[in-house]
Amino acid sequence: MNGNRNKKIIIYGTGQYGCRIATIALSKGYDIIGAYNRAGIKVGQDLGRVAGLNYDLGVIIQDCDKVDYSAVKADIAVVAMTNVLAQNLPAYRQLLSAGMNVICHGSESYFPQGSNSTIVSEIDALAKQHGVTFTGAGIWDMSRIWSGILATAPCTTLHSLTHCSLTNLSIQAESLAQAMQVGAGLSIDEFYAKGLDKSPIAGSYKTVPQHVLHALGFSISNTTFSVEPLSLNYTIHDEKLGVFPAGICLGSRAKVLVSTDEGVTASADIDVRICKPNEVEYMSWEIDGTPSNKVIMERRETDFATASCLFNRINDVVAARPGVVLLSELGPMKGSFHYD
Repeated sequence: MNGNRNKKIIIYGTGQYGCRIATIALSKGYDIIGAYNRAGIKVGQDLGRVAGLNYDLGVIIQDCDKVDYSAVKADIAVVAMTNVLAQNLPAYRQLLSAGMNVICHGSESYFPQGSNSTIVSEIDALAKQHGVTFTGAGIWDMSRIWSGILATAPCTTLHSLTHCSLTNLSIQAESLAQAMQVGAGLSIDEFYAKGLDKSPIAGSYKTVPQHVLHALGFSISNTTFSVEPLSLNYTIHDEKLGVFPAGICLGSRAKVLVSTDEGVTASADIDVRICKPNEVEYMSWEIDGTPSNKVIMERRETDFATASCLFNRINDVVAARPGVVLLSELGPMKGSFHYD
């Protein structure tokens, strides 16, 4: 039997990833009993149409601020709104208080302790009070967090970890306006004038090496973080986002260094930008230890993979202990390609 047939889920945020998760869930036998979005043109439409299925599901998207969630009896809420914990907190409060597990696509939710400890304490207490779980999930599960943890598995001594990555804005951003949040399309002066060197979105990347070190049992003592604009001395033409002349920002680089009480360090150079021709998104971890080790992973179909990685954690989260539970506590992710 398909054990998912009795799983009831809601989609909170019907953008690119919320809709992709909905189509995957339907194909796997989950019962979508509600869909919610901020006020706008999607409210009042059928989720099936908004998700591009070309037929009605009988699930009408509702204004997320006008719902009595205590009357919604779902096993789990899939939240795909913003990357920032503080902005999502009102939704977390409503959903957890209604007795729903929450799995969130948001960069600060993967290791929320590294972003806002006060909010984490509130979420953890609320989840425990109602006997449910809160977990952040998505493509970082496989490509950043667990790849870093597993890269250290052969080591008998460990000195440092180095993480590098390239994320293609042409895939990840839905519009130029969204790409501008990390600097794409701005001049260097505009980048700094807008304070993007202190961007909370880019700032969430510091939690990647923090999470990996935490999962390996180290005590984090200090974290330094900076963001710098990235540009080229020639023009880039991107089919989706437009033309980027020489000297104009293509995005930004987050640079992180995390120290531990035990002396082991982790650093990261994380590029989020428009790609040059023939570039492919990738993630890598290089391990300085005994033995030394390097893992490189190319990411393809990342828009789908972001949704599928989150979806593949739903059963783990439903079964987990109450409170804030990290992906590293849940064990390596497993695919959902099993057949009845």
